[in-house]
Parts: sequence; structure tokens; C-alpha cells
Amino acid sequence: MSTVASSSPGRPAAEFNDIAPVYDESRGGTARAAGFAEQLAPLLDPALPVLDIGVGTGIVAAELTARGHTVHGIDLSPGMLARARARLGARVAVGDAGRLPVRTGSVDQAVSTWLLHAGPDNRAVLAEVARVLRPGGRYLVVPAGGTRPTDDIGVLVGELEDRLDPEGSRRDGPEWLAPIAAAHGLVYEGTASERPTSFAVSPRAMAESLTRGLFTGAWAVDGEATRLVDETRARLLALPSPDTPRVRRGADVVLLFHREP
Repeated sequence: MSTVASSSPGRPAAEFNDIAPVYDESRGGTARAAGFAEQLAPLLDPALPVLDIGVGTGIVAAELTARGHTVHGIDLSPGMLARARARLGARVAVGDAGRLPVRTGSVDQAVSTWLLHAGPDNRAVLAEVARVLRPGGRYLVVPAGGTRPTDDIGVLVGELEDRLDPEGSRRDGPEWLAPIAAAHGLVYEGTASERPTSFAVSPRAMAESLTRGLFTGAWAVDGEATRLVDETRARLLALPSPDTPRVRRGADVVLLFHREP
């Protein structure tokens, strides 16, 4: 499922190479990938190929393939692509989402799952999507943000994300992406699919996941950011009953864009 592509020096791809062996398991595995595919598949034309920008390990692309779609994938991380290649064969290639190795106006439909928060320049990515899509072509985005959980853990982690990214450069919600897309000739049509989700985690487990690098591959956590993470860990552990799991509710959504004719 998710991915990396970046125009910054090699660090993001290298970090995803490091976490590639455990990436799928740490993000919900096949069950969550199948859920994303169930959301995406009805919005795609099975008679036309799909370009998965930031294909990652290919786990979502494989689920789309199982549902009758022909998927080609691009990702910057060789470590992630090694797993995608095992699933998709030769239909994957190394490439930067901000400099797609794809002909102008050659793509009918494209998808990205958990890409636009992970380090790439969103303006460059959306400009490239607009370039490679044919007029009327569609781009489906599953944002990592989705709908933020509003439980006591979700509030603290959401505040941390905002403090780590005060300019919002890694936000991937429609309020951030729609005006950027519009500047490049992509029209935001709205939320095309929404699927409620829930999972249980305790404040202590969340604090431990921050220690292990919850944002690895997406966030450079050093310097002042380290202090912010440590502060959030302390606040999590200070919550009532820190060993009691909270049921955290949110939603996975699909944002729909199309290239102006």
C-alpha cells in the first residue's frame, strides 16, 4: 500500500528501503489493502490500464489486479519495488512521482494510495499527474490522513502532526490538494468513496510506536522534532488508563480528480 517518491535528496527512498520488509504488516496488511481496492475498483474502468503512482510494495495494485484491472506501478524505492515486482512482474519501474517517466497525455486513469503525505512535493506530483493524464483522465487519491480519529490519542497525535508540519506541506486532504490541483488543470470532484474504519490501541502502545519511528519514511524526526515527539509521548502516557486500548474510529476516503478536457 503506500509509497514514496520525492524530489529531495535520497533520504526518503533510503528510509523506505529500510522499512520495506515490515511495511505491509505495519500498515494493516492484505486486509487493509483489499479494503482500499474495494473502494477504488468501482471507480476504475477495467478495460483501461491503471497507473499506480507510488506503488510501494504493490499490495494494493495486486488486489486491483485480482479484481480484473491491469496495473502498472512506479515508485522511487528499490526496496519497496522488489516486493511489488514479485506481485506484478515487469509492470513496475523505478521513478519519481515529481518527474514521471511517462509520456504526456498517455494515461487514462491513475491512483495513489498513501503517497502525498510521504515526502514528495505535492505541487510537482499534481503537475506531473496533469501532464500525463489525457484530457478527461481521472486521478484517484487515497490520503493517509483520511478522517482523523477524535479520541484522546487521536487528538494528541493530530496535534503532533500539525506541529511537525506547521506549513501543511504534507497534508493530503482535499482542502490542501484541491487548489494545488486546480492550478495545474485538475478538477477536484469530491470524495468518491468513504469507508468507516476502527482499530484499538492503548496510549502506551502509541507512545512506543512513536519511539520506534511512527513517521519513518514520511517525516524527518530529528532536532526540534525529537523534542516534540518526546513531549507527545509523555502526554500520551499521562492520559487516564494508559494501558487500556481505545477504539479509534475514522474513515478511509477516495478523492477524485479529473484532467480538464
